[in-house]
Amino acid sequence: MQSIRTIRCRILVPPEKRALIDSLFERYSKACTEIAAWGRDHRESNAVRLQHPLYYGIRKNYGLPANLTITALRRVSTALAQAKFKGRFRFRPTFVALDARTFTLKLSQGEVSFSTHEKRVTAALLISDYEHEALWGAQVAQSAILVKAKDGFWINIAVESDVPEVPKGGTLGIDLGIRRLASTSAGRRFNGKVLREYREYRWRVRVSLQSKGTKGAKRALKRLSGRERRRADWENHRISKRIVQDAVQHGCSTINLEDLRGIRDRLKVRNRHRNRMISLWAYGQLQEFIRYKAAAKGIRVIEVDPAYTSLECHQCHKMGKRTLDLFVCATCGEFDADLNAAKNIAEGGAGAGDIPASCNAAQIVDFFAGESLHRSPSNAAGL
Repeated sequence: MQSIRTIRCRILVPPEKRALIDSLFERYSKACTEIAAWGRDHRESNAVRLQHPLYYGIRKNYGLPANLTITALRRVSTALAQAKFKGRFRFRPTFVALDARTFTLKLSQGEVSFSTHEKRVTAALLISDYEHEALWGAQVAQSAILVKAKDGFWINIAVESDVPEVPKGGTLGIDLGIRRLASTSAGRRFNGKVLREYREYRWRVRVSLQSKGTKGAKRALKRLSGRERRRADWENHRISKRIVQDAVQHGCSTINLEDLRGIRDRLKVRNRHRNRMISLWAYGQLQEFIRYKAAAKGIRVIEVDPAYTSLECHQCHKMGKRTLDLFVCATCGEFDADLNAAKNIAEGGAGAGDIPASCNAAQIVDFFAGESLHRSPSNAAGL
């Protein structure tokens, strides 16, 4: 079994080559923007059908080699399909997609080479022991992405590695929220209070600086940009690592996650504070981190319907009542509410047989009480 992950490596581009690299980014972004405009106007997202009318024109207009033109077509094809042709497609000059013919990793020499619109460029790898160990002995996949950031140039290299076969075992259920970022069916909880307070603090600082509008305030905003995102990234990496470790420790071969697609649209309310917290809730990133970390351990990840998992008793499967962190079942007694929901998720979701038709959004969702953000079939549009 093979697992693919991306290793982000800093590279040192020779000073005399930086103008050439900057030109490559500009040409590539303009090519992607032109492809996207044609695809949107013609309602076409298939890479092959985009290639026939656009390939030679793109190569002539922007001077890109054949393989870079193909990677641009593929990247835009994916973007058009995901966006369903909605919005304006304007690609910034911050990335270039590479394939097996346009980049080469020379780990023993500590460098990487890649194609440009003029000639091939060799750059030194500035990597730590972690990146070196991850790349050494792994089979390099057939793709990489050259990235231009504020702090220099990076290359994201996709590598394949062997995954150990995990014997069939139990299932770990994960309940997500904002008050508690994650709760597992094994009993582990991850409090979101620190991150939530940090976001509120960063928001107040941002509002204060934006209201001043001075040059110094703008410089401060630029200097502070990205801190909140990096803090959320760190929290999600920490939580996902512990979750996968728990799955291994308890002999689980499967992790069940909630299918929360479209949750933000269902939870819009007339409260700016709540809507801001909902918009900043990085549940998708946390789930993605869990997926790739679990894949490296040979653990499957499955998405289940989260409906009513916080309202059904995990023992008798009858409807109960949730108040803040407490779930009360008339038959089985009291449980931790998030633990009860996680156990239902581990079992594949809740059964809707005993759910009353009068169940409404207020009974299902209490965002700041830490309850899971679940939908009601009778109220799916408004929740």
